Amino acid sequence: MADLSQQLSDWSKAVASMDVTKSSEQLLDIMAGLKVPGVNMDALVASQRDNLEALNAANQVALEGMKAVGVWQAKLLHETMRELSTAIGQLSQSGSPQQLLATESELAKKAFATAVRQMQELTQIVIQANQQASAAIAKRIPESLSEIKDVLKLPEGPAKL
Repeated sequence: MADLSQQLSDWSKAVASMDVTKSSEQLLDIMAGLKVPGVNMDALVASQRDNLEALNAANQVALEGMKAVGVWQAKLLHETMRELSTAIGQLSQSGSPQQLLATESELAKKAFATAVRQMQELTQIVIQANQQASAAIAKRIPESLSEIKDVLKLPEGPAKL
């Protein structure tokens, strides 16, 4: 029992340190050492390890999606600053009030078109990241459900009533 207490203490420290991989592995090691009648602990641990790997893959994809959004935002800032510089130059060259109004109108039209295009790009980045992240988990769910009979040591064949 002292060994289990030490393992649980080590696990709680790993959880507190926010090291998800280490804490997950420690928890799986603890589970592997337990003896539960009617439960194949090796199959349970293997199943949960696969679940954690799928979750980790989904998290990696989500992280890549966040990076892509950050890259997109930096690109957007760069484009906006360049366009602003161009716009200021065009406005300073406008002569009459009519020319100034026409230039401002054209700049507003371009800015609106750019904003719509950029929002569509951002939407595509987020959609792609979400689809990839959910695909990793969706792939794992049927596999996990089919492993239940191995975990519970259920007999093969039709159930008898």
